[in-house]
Amino acid sequence: MKKWFLAAGLVALLIWSGSTVLAQSSVEYFFVACENQAVMNLSGEMGAGYDVYYQVFSASSGTGNALTGLRQVAVDGTFAFSESVPYNNGATVPFGGFASARIIIASASDSTRTIYETTVDDIQDGCSSPLNTVGTSVDAGSENANQTDVGPGIQSPFGGIINPNISATPEPLVVIGARQIVEPGRSQTPGMIFAQCNDYPRANPGVLYDNDNIIVFWSWFAKTQAEVEDHLAHAQYSVTLNTAPFTNVVASPIELRNGDYWVFFSAAIGHLSPGKYGVEYKLTWDAAITDGYGDYGPDTENPAENGDCTFFILPNPDNTRITDYNGSYSLPTN
Repeated sequence: MKKWFLAAGLVALLIWSGSTVLAQSSVEYFFVACENQAVMNLSGEMGAGYDVYYQVFSASSGTGNALTGLRQVAVDGTFAFSESVPYNNGATVPFGGFASARIIIASASDSTRTIYETTVDDIQDGCSSPLNTVGTSVDAGSENANQTDVGPGIQSPFGGIINPNISATPEPLVVIGARQIVEPGRSQTPGMIFAQCNDYPRANPGVLYDNDNIIVFWSWFAKTQAEVEDHLAHAQYSVTLNTAPFTNVVASPIELRNGDYWVFFSAAIGHLSPGKYGVEYKLTWDAAITDGYGDYGPDTENPAENGDCTFFILPNPDNTRITDYNGSYSLPTN
């Protein structure tokens, strides 16, 4: 049974670079899970500089496989929008089965800067027609680093996501004044270092100790296996730790995850001495390629990708396993 859901009166007072922006946004959402497509109806009021994003999944509460990419709906002021989106790769939801959608309000230019996030479930008991004027969203599922921490989180080379205790925690709905940076405590996947973590808050490595096994990794995904193979044929990676290149990088077999084909690159570092460490990541191509979402390489809008990750190793004098997942900490300043 379908119901209307309302997220109203969301106010964010954000201070960026000395300027103050007041954005008041609301959204009503009516999600219908059909057998081979989703119908999304959205209406409300959107502050300047913000859009609505949504993504459909094969189980309740935004879990299971991704049935669509992350969709960006460009709206401004008072809006009413509907669209029907086919599921990825011919996927279906059986009659009586669950599907869900994540609804996000975030910056129009950066989907990771969210001011509201929720999920809505539906049982597949038939389809329905769009309720509002039909429009077309943009697939925002391919972002910097060909990864995204909007949605399930940063994919791990060993299955699942890294930092599940961090990725599952959305930002507060209301932020007043300057943004407060809250460092996570101990990750549930300690030592898994995403090479571009500085660009992805939920990839923050958290508290790391000198008896943790450190693994640095990066990845690429595309709509088809052939597109991943084409990427591998033309990609030119330069990834370093404290300016030293990795010499033991291992590439995984190409695998299907959440409707896309992935390859992972990882370098097992082992234990590191206490101190500050920095990963630098650079990717270019010797010919233009596509991942099915965008074009990369020479003479495209994405000729290169760059990123980095800064992390600190702390001493663990007792050499014990520490699992304080929910604590907080202050990073050294040098």
